[in-house]
Parts: sequence; C-alpha cells; structure tokens
Amino acid sequence: MNFSELNICVQRAIDTLYARDHKLFELNETEWALSHRLAVYLEQEIPGWNVDCEYHRQGQNFDLKMNAQTDGPTHNTRPDIILHHRGELSREHNLLVAELKKAAETDDDKTKEFTRPPTVERKFQYQYGLALTFLPQLNARWYENGRKIDIQ
Repeated sequence: MNFSELNICVQRAIDTLYARDHKLFELNETEWALSHRLAVYLEQEIPGWNVDCEYHRQGQNFDLKMNAQTDGPTHNTRPDIILHHRGELSREHNLLVAELKKAAETDDDKTKEFTRPPTVERKFQYQYGLALTFLPQLNARWYENGRKIDIQ
C-alpha cells in the first residue's frame, strides 16, 4: 500500500470515528477510548493487516527507551496504534504507527523514532507514522524515515 492509499483509508477511518463515536468527544473520553475506536475502523478500512493498540512490539524483551532532549534512556514506550503483521520485524510488514493526542499537546518524537531505520535497541521500522491531535481541531502529521511528509 502506498502513502496516498493509506492516507485515504486513514481519513475515512477518522471520518467514521467522528460520525459514529462523536459522543466520546462530547464526554471528554480518554485517548485510549479514541485509539480503540479508531483502530476498529482502521481494521475495516485496511484488511490484511493486524491492527493493535498499546502493543509491546518486541514482547517481554521490549526495551525501546527514548528521551528526545538527551537521546538517552528514560522509559519503555509503546505506540497507541500499529498496523503490522504480528511476529514480523521487516519494514514491509510494519505499515503504520499512530500516536494520538486528544488536545493540542504535540510531541511527535515517538512517531519519528518508530519510522527511522532500525537500531540496536529497536529491531523494526514502520513505513509510515501518524501523529494525530483531535482538539481544538483535527491535525494530522505524517512521517516516513524519521522525517515529516509534507502533504500538498
């Protein structure tokens, strides 16, 4: 799946989230609730991929640690949503990593890191990353190879 196709599928899933689950926004529900519902719609839009939330990509030995300010270790981190083929580490089996924030508190470092080439600590790379903020308005920032994709 190329970026253009993925972007269209993701936008349809977001539109479905707003249409079917607008009450979650009215009730000021958590990012976890929004992530779960968006994952459901992504699974419908993009068949053939496993869609998981808060997934420990490398199982019990998961040790990706990041600190954007120092590049030093801080804490274990898991993406909000991933589209992948479970158990496969190569890039072609890891389509999308998505980080969601309900409000305008943006920190795209995790998204960038997960799309960079593999490292000693992180043996996998996602083809695309999406940093998504819902409020005060929808803001989607896309990444590939650790760099922002400018959408025209």
